[in-house]
Amino acid sequence: MPIVIIARWYPRPERREEFLRTVSGLKDALTPEMAESFAVLLPTMSSDGAVIFLEMWKSEEVMNKLRASEAFHQAIRAMSACCSRPLEIEHLNTVDGSGDFFSLSPIDKERYPPGKADPKFYPDLGAMTALYR
Repeated sequence: MPIVIIARWYPRPERREEFLRTVSGLKDALTPEMAESFAVLLPTMSSDGAVIFLEMWKSEEVMNKLRASEAFHQAIRAMSACCSRPLEIEHLNTVDGSGDFFSLSPIDKERYPPGKADPKFYPDLGAMTALYR
C-alpha cells in the first residue's frame, strides 16, 4: 500500500546549507529497490522557514528498509542538529490504497521537469528533487 510522509524540519538559517547538503547525501543510501519504490519527493519551504518534504512511497516495507539503515540514522541526527526545533512528521496511507488518488492533481511537468525544482526555493537539493518518475 502506498504511504505518504509529510516531514517538517526547521533548520536554523545559519545551518540551512549544511542541512540541505545532508538531505542531498541521502540519495547515496537508496538501493535500486528503494529508488523504484520512492515515487515522489516534493520539497517546499513555508513562510516560517520550515523545509517541508512530501514523500510518497509505493511500499511501506521498502521505505522501512531505508529507515533501518545506518546511513539514514546518521543523516537524521545530522539534520536534527541543524534545526531549531524537533522534526514534525505525519505518516499517512493513501485514500484509495493504490496511489491513483494523486493522479487527479499531477505536478506541472513543464514547470517542474523531472529532476528539477524551482531554484528560488531549493537551489541545493540537486538529485534529491526527483519529483516523479
